[in-house]
Amino acid sequence: MARLVLFLAIAGLAYWYWSGHLQGSPEERKADRLQESAAIMQRCIRQEEHMQAAGGLGGVVDAGSSGVDAETLCAQRNNLHLVDGEWYSGSDRPYNIPITLMNAPWWS
Repeated sequence: MARLVLFLAIAGLAYWYWSGHLQGSPEERKADRLQESAAIMQRCIRQEEHMQAAGGLGGVVDAGSSGVDAETLCAQRNNLHLVDGEWYSGSDRPYNIPITLMNAPWWS
């Protein structure tokens, strides 16, 4: 009987550990990804604007004389799209919003 109790206790602890007790909730992980995407976009846009101001050819080959703005260029480079003021990666697309409403011209 003692072995059964010990086995059940170990199995319970293993399941508790395996189920992700140390991980944040899905909402916290999503918020972290959104913050990371926003930081990536800010950094990229700042860099692109500096390049455009310094050399007149932001993105050297990507934008050049085509006149693509920094936000569109950075979104394409980083596979991000703007939905309701939040930058989502391709895998984080909110499923209740159709692709046609997204700011994602490179998907077509």
